[in-house]
Amino acid sequence: MIPLTHLTGQKIAVLGLSRTGQATARAALAGGAQVDVWDDNPDNPTPEGATRLNFPEQGFDDHAALVMSPGIPLTHPRPHNAVLLAKARSIPVIGDIELLWRERQNQNPFIGITGTNGKSTSTALLGHVLGSGGLSPAIGGNIGDAVLSLDPPPLGAPFVLEVSSYQLDLCRSTEFAAAALLNITPDHLSRHGGLSGYIDAKLRIFARQRVGNLALVGVDDEHGKTIAAALSHHSRASVLSVTTARPLDYGVSAYGGDLRLNGQHILDLRTIPTLAGAHNWQNAAVAAGLAWHAGLTAEQIVDGISTFPGLAHRQELLGTKNGLSFVNDSKATNAEAAAVALRAFKNVYWLAGGQAKDGGLQAALHDLADVKAAFVYGECAADFQAQLSSKPFSTQAFSSLEDAFGAALATAEADSLDSATILLAPAAASWDQFASFEARGDVFRALADDYLN
Repeated sequence: MIPLTHLTGQKIAVLGLSRTGQATARAALAGGAQVDVWDDNPDNPTPEGATRLNFPEQGFDDHAALVMSPGIPLTHPRPHNAVLLAKARSIPVIGDIELLWRERQNQNPFIGITGTNGKSTSTALLGHVLGSGGLSPAIGGNIGDAVLSLDPPPLGAPFVLEVSSYQLDLCRSTEFAAAALLNITPDHLSRHGGLSGYIDAKLRIFARQRVGNLALVGVDDEHGKTIAAALSHHSRASVLSVTTARPLDYGVSAYGGDLRLNGQHILDLRTIPTLAGAHNWQNAAVAAGLAWHAGLTAEQIVDGISTFPGLAHRQELLGTKNGLSFVNDSKATNAEAAAVALRAFKNVYWLAGGQAKDGGLQAALHDLADVKAAFVYGECAADFQAQLSSKPFSTQAFSSLEDAFGAALATAEADSLDSATILLAPAAASWDQFASFEARGDVFRALADDYLN
């Protein structure tokens, strides 16, 4: 935990008592603050030493700040009533990352990573690279632990933070010594009042950067190209582009898996099994650029990337036996995410199913060239089978993931290809049969382990 000593003697209000709110309240209490908390859910406990106060209805008095969990609406579709009451009293509405910045800004640099897709893998990869290079980073934010529950890193060691648009909305003075925006595709539009509001939230990661800071921008989508061009004209930070579409003489590129820093080849990413596919090459390029700015050499960056174990449930390579690999991408809860995985592997025996999202498999139907057979299961099995009925491979439907896995394994073994992949990329939510995508991925891992071991 990181005690918030700058709040000593002050009173704050904490709204939301899930992971972030619990950590915030404990850190503020440890720093000597008086803490009032509220959550509409009575099952979320009151942290010891805090006072449960219904300030969303009763209002505020001399609170120094309202600290909100990022999932609570700030502006759209309607501000939470606590936000309206706080603003009426000119009480700042902030988040836990802002509190961390106020506490540690003179002790540790902050590195932030945001984007619609890939930010968790990029953050975990960067943390691994910096750790293997001896920098002892603290890693958190939208990935892993809430930032205020992290162990304080040594003086000068960086915080490596995955930052969502919701969290960026609650950053008021946070300055990122290095920041990366991977990509922009429409997401969370109702929360931000449309695409422009969503983009504005993402751009806050660059808002307070200074000379000597680094802004990395993925330019493989049109929004990124526009953002990079605009930042190059008005940002005081150094602005570098990141792309997988072409080699760059200035910037970071991973065209065809050829990772280059300012034109210098440093690694063939096609040799890294935990970073398969162009989207992961972009993640590696972002991590390389940020690690280079943090002071690592090209050799240290290569060593770190080469030993990255991957991120659980995100194209997680579980193992290979008899030429058959098992990849757990349970986090692919929609067709767009599944399509990314389907592009990354060859000779795929595809496991898909669960509780379908709007559009079903539509966004993945143009990325099936390497699918040898599909095995659909769960609530949406019949619908997925119908959507795949015209494709030039067989599709079998099952009630459970376990049954679909057994059929996929038997088919792959019968086909006896030199190299093939059984891929769990469900393109659907897990809630028809599992408590979470993690629980679904754990079942797949156990099934794969039985074969591998």
